[in-house]
Amino acid sequence: MGGEAAAKVLLVFGLELMILYAAGSYAMGRLMALSGFGGGGIAPGRLVFLALVLPGVVLHESAHYLACLLTGTKVSRFAAFSPRRSPDGRLVLGYVCHERRGFLIGAIIGLAPVLLNPLGIVLVTALLTPLTLSEVAAASFATVTHGLAGGFFADTPLLATVWAYLSLSLALGSVPSREDLSSLPAVLLIFGGGVFLLGLLKIGSANIFSAIHDLAALATGLYALPAAVALVAALLTRILR
Repeated sequence: MGGEAAAKVLLVFGLELMILYAAGSYAMGRLMALSGFGGGGIAPGRLVFLALVLPGVVLHESAHYLACLLTGTKVSRFAAFSPRRSPDGRLVLGYVCHERRGFLIGAIIGLAPVLLNPLGIVLVTALLTPLTLSEVAAASFATVTHGLAGGFFADTPLLATVWAYLSLSLALGSVPSREDLSSLPAVLLIFGGGVFLLGLLKIGSANIFSAIHDLAALATGLYALPAAVALVAALLTRILR
């Protein structure tokens, strides 16, 4: 397995992450606007929005908290779901306040929801739909279409609604905040530089690139469905007025 094949799979994985972030961010912004956030008081639209994002936000903040525990990072305050306005006017749905760590540990904590929330979608899909875990983990358009279109929505509308709700919420919750992304450039630079250096020096290149390809292929399959859910959410919220 050469570097070219590994690079192609990494490119597809990168595109999936871009779609997940861009589409999820757009859908979240549109839903906030449609719900009437920005004004005072409590309106039905705001309650619907909060109910929609609740599971995704809880898993998002729990992922931060879990990453803090795994890295031995001290947490001072934790709220899995606590909607409020920040001093600069941004809507904050939950938060984890922890001690400052180096950029690598900070990146692990900040980007934990990018890993855990999409895995939540995979697990929910495997539990609630006719698709098996292996089919979802190696998702393809044909497999997902066949599994979900084969009477799932018509025969079990309640179960299908629950799946759609949880999948949408978890997809929206996978979008990292500006703070979460602060260490991402350095991590990508180190990872890309390491791969380039290994290839340049030809240090076990066949085994290294084969391992990178297999890992990226697994990640590509796992993130295919979450990226598709975020893209569908963005398109639907674009249509709504």
